[in-house]
Amino acid sequence: MFIRRLVLVFSIVVCGSLALAAAAFAAGGGLPPGQTIFSETSANAFFGTGKGGTPNGFFVFVNQGLNSFEPENSTGTATVTRNTMVQLQVFTANGGGGAACYVIPDSDFAVSRNLQSASLHTTLTTAKMCKGKGAPAIGKTGAAPLAANGVLPPSAGLPASIRVDVTWTGTGVTSTRRDRANFECLDYSSDSSLTLRSAVSDAAGTISMLTDSFTSPAAAVGSSDGTIDVSGSLSPTCPLLLG
Repeated sequence: MFIRRLVLVFSIVVCGSLALAAAAFAAGGGLPPGQTIFSETSANAFFGTGKGGTPNGFFVFVNQGLNSFEPENSTGTATVTRNTMVQLQVFTANGGGGAACYVIPDSDFAVSRNLQSASLHTTLTTAKMCKGKGAPAIGKTGAAPLAANGVLPPSAGLPASIRVDVTWTGTGVTSTRRDRANFECLDYSSDSSLTLRSAVSDAAGTISMLTDSFTSPAAAVGSSDGTIDVSGSLSPTCPLLLG
């Protein structure tokens, strides 16, 4: 019950913080001038077993929609593309595991319209690793822990191929927020309108690296949709005004 309450609070905070992140995204997310219409779905879950020490388990975050990728040697320039991104962290009782970011086929991840259910059935391979630091372009600050900071591939400790199967089951949308945000700097401006929904969920999952089957109430499913209108060209000095 305590974990479920934490997840409920987390989903509300996520929904609220996404609105602030949208302005930052529009200001420096790599979008060209014009209107961008977006619709995204996401899910995350934390699985773990064991007491009194480092457990076996894994954390998974999935975002289908606009994702931002920044090369390791980049000076801060990111590329925004529409795809399905998975961020995975695996940990074992003997201190093994690792973390990495992957881009998978859209068909490997599905979310029901009312957020009552979701599923991830995919095989993560070295060839599918993100080409640089990956994070959701919309709502970076409200995403799950790994997504907030992005993950640089490749990661030591993970095999070349990992099978992950996770299902989420809940009662539907827990919270909804609608927001507008705008940003102006020199001759650049952006205006965004978005609706954010989140749902507390139970999850069950398996991963080929570990023999256990996992269940967890520490999971959430979310969606967002809206528009961002961009005018002008962003000066390199403008992102500094967001801090």
